Amino acid sequence: MKITRREILKSTVVGTLSAGMALPSLTANAASRQVFKYGSNSLDWYPASGNTPNAPILIFVHGGAWALGNRGQVGAKAGYFTRKGYNFASVSYTLFPKANAQTQALQVGEAVNWIHANAPRLGADPNRIALMGHSAGCHLSSLATLTGAANNVKALICNDTRAYDLPFLARESGGSLPALYAPAFRRKKMWSAWSPITYSGLKQQPPTLVAWSGGYGRDKVSKRFADALEFEGNEVHRYDGKRRYNHISINSRIGSERGKLTAAVESFLADTLNRSS
Repeated sequence: MKITRREILKSTVVGTLSAGMALPSLTANAASRQVFKYGSNSLDWYPASGNTPNAPILIFVHGGAWALGNRGQVGAKAGYFTRKGYNFASVSYTLFPKANAQTQALQVGEAVNWIHANAPRLGADPNRIALMGHSAGCHLSSLATLTGAANNVKALICNDTRAYDLPFLARESGGSLPALYAPAFRRKKMWSAWSPITYSGLKQQPPTLVAWSGGYGRDKVSKRFADALEFEGNEVHRYDGKRRYNHISINSRIGSERGKLTAAVESFLADTLNRSS
């Protein structure tokens, strides 16, 4: 039986994640969810509780090694943040190998720009948009924002990726990318172009929260990315979750009433988005 490249990649992802740490597939508040088409993909829209007029918007981009996952993997986030007065959106993007990282980041930007343009008819505030991604979604969110593909992002939440600087990651890994990253980034000549850190000084970037877990090497590369943004005069907040979270729980625990990272995210959003109101 012939094994496809997608099956090989899937086995690599599953093998890299430790036992009991499979990708979560939870969907919250399905009854209130609305589905909208943007470009060649779709997004889920969860309105703020009570349909609060002109509520801010939190957009989430899922992970999955650029080749797996779906927009339904939001865990407790949609329910939690809509109760807190945010509109919540979760976006799809075309998965690898049908799309590379550049195309995926452009699609994330397209989703953000669609939401901005349609926010008034959705009863949301187009001037208070935050973008948050985890793992591969963190890479794509930061790449879309820093390059300018995603306009009107007033706050960026970068949650636990090692792909901020692909050439640096390869150097740290003996000259080649780790197995989890290699399939999606096999075009070495594009590594710098696909690295968010490359664009840290391209323009004034929105306030950014960089969070990292205790996963191998994530603190070092995350701090390096945060330092690069700060060096260029951008506002940066850091959340060190290495003693509290692993790569999966730093995502799945967002939305927990007692979660430390949830509190940090909520405080960051309240501060940065209220400046834009």
